[in-house]
Amino acid sequence: MIFDTPKNASRYFSENSLFRQGVAFIEKALSDGIPDGRHDLAGDACYAMVQRYETVPAAGKRPEAHRRYADIQAVIEGEEIIEWLPSAGLEIDSPYVKENDITFYRNAPSATRLPMRPGLFAVFYPEDAHTPGCAVSAPATVRKIVVKVLL
Repeated sequence: MIFDTPKNASRYFSENSLFRQGVAFIEKALSDGIPDGRHDLAGDACYAMVQRYETVPAAGKRPEAHRRYADIQAVIEGEEIIEWLPSAGLEIDSPYVKENDITFYRNAPSATRLPMRPGLFAVFYPEDAHTPGCAVSAPATVRKIVVKVLL
């Protein structure tokens, strides 16, 4: 897992990597505005989903993890909490679904809370269980980008 600002992306990713391409898209969205929906950056190898939704209390959500793709997540309007913890040792709640590239786990109360707001990004790899869309103090609308990078 990585949690940082886009200006530090070069510390983690080579200049021509799909990860840098994803972070560059996030930076563009923060400054220029991007319409909601799917945006292909490199076909199915790297694409972004811009979405708007209401956050909910963390207690009602389940951690998730992916096998084929890493997530780069960034809030462009509003704020939310993403809870993170290693997936090793977690109890599976819903088995892996290949078509959606997702496994859900039972809620784990000892997760680290990442305060997501504009100007920050987080990267989640297959070993990173994460629970996005958690309310900071009360439900609120967020606009967010999730970049999917094929591993």
